Amino acid sequence: MGKPHGLLPVLVFGAVGGLLASSVRADLPASQPGSIRVLMYVGGLAHDYDALPRALADTLGKQEDIRVRVTADAAELNDAALTDVDVIAFNCCYKEGLTDPQRKAVLGHLARKKGIVLMHCAIWSFQDWPVWREIVGGVFDKHDPFGPFESVVVDRGHPIARGVPERFSFADEAYTMKDFSGTRHVLVMSVKSHAGHAEPEPFVWTSRYLGARVFTTLYGHDAQSQEDRIYLTLLANGIRWAAGRLGPPTMLSELERKEGFVPLFDGKTLDGWRFDKRLWAVRDGMIVGRTPADYRKKSYAIYEKPFGDFVLRCDLRVVRGNSGVQFRSRELPDFEVAGYQADAAVKAWGGLHEQNGRRRLVDGWTGKGELNADYFGWNELEVTARGDRIILKLNGVVTADYVEKGPAAPRSGIVALQLHDDPDMEVHFTNIRIRPLSGK
Repeated sequence: MGKPHGLLPVLVFGAVGGLLASSVRADLPASQPGSIRVLMYVGGLAHDYDALPRALADTLGKQEDIRVRVTADAAELNDAALTDVDVIAFNCCYKEGLTDPQRKAVLGHLARKKGIVLMHCAIWSFQDWPVWREIVGGVFDKHDPFGPFESVVVDRGHPIARGVPERFSFADEAYTMKDFSGTRHVLVMSVKSHAGHAEPEPFVWTSRYLGARVFTTLYGHDAQSQEDRIYLTLLANGIRWAAGRLGPPTMLSELERKEGFVPLFDGKTLDGWRFDKRLWAVRDGMIVGRTPADYRKKSYAIYEKPFGDFVLRCDLRVVRGNSGVQFRSRELPDFEVAGYQADAAVKAWGGLHEQNGRRRLVDGWTGKGELNADYFGWNELEVTARGDRIILKLNGVVTADYVEKGPAAPRSGIVALQLHDDPDMEVHFTNIRIRPLSGK
């Protein structure tokens, strides 16, 4: 990992300016003004944690929407200090070190749906805390000697990848991982394999823990890599994403295309969908459903083609009210449906429901949906229907695993998006894609 450096306690606020804003900054939604407050925790082995964090905070702080406070004091990881923090950036290399109260404070930060950024050696850190492995979603294996290598963006539609060329190269330590767990959305991979591994490595990805956003970048060993414009773009946009300032991707990743996923929404029109035009529209790359104040009826946007066995993924945000995603369902008159529904509502997130049928089949809320739903932001939903088995994942966590025993239950049907019968409600859907299984 290179030559160890000394460490002095440091507390730095990134300066505010506009030097990099035009080239690195992504547009902020008008609904979320103000700077993103980042606490960067630094220190440990084999890297320069004296000067580099100061320089990095300074550079990030030249963008008007990010403000970085750097600390080498683990005591800063407490509930009171983290109350005013939007994102914790772990830029450290400690094999052990967090106390139980500090661990509890980090988990409390995540439970409040505040983001985390993991930088370089942070994925190796805190090996005496098993939960950290779950947050990271994998285990550090080894790395190649420091030097140049080539990487490729595999999800060019993700907002974190804005301003990043499809292929790029700079010098760094090419980390490799093993024992991956959870759900990762890979953004950048190596072009070639490293450190004796058979396949190219993921280097930048997003994931979720307790419903909160976790952004991971394996780059960033030294000043040369941390001063690279591509690294800075990925890190700044990753901070924005972790803070909830960037939404989900609006197109398939290259990996999903190779796996056989196809889009059900082109990001611009509702072609292929049947819906009440008074209630559904497309805005800013999203399918938006809204009910008037006096509305008292459920209504659905219904995709025209039925599916049997499949993996369905989408991103959804419930601004107000109650929603869900229908599948293997049948269409009823006046944009109504009957059949399975993946719930998206308070006290029902991640549950399996049968609309206009047997009602609740699996309560995903208990101990899972409650912890993993982001009530104010975007949620990632995955539905796998294969034969008699249905598995629902909310933000990467299984919330329902159901085996259908009813012989008359449908094994194919339509996909539909729900607007509940609540007045003045609003739901957003995007990046809806499906992978048919077994040729069905």
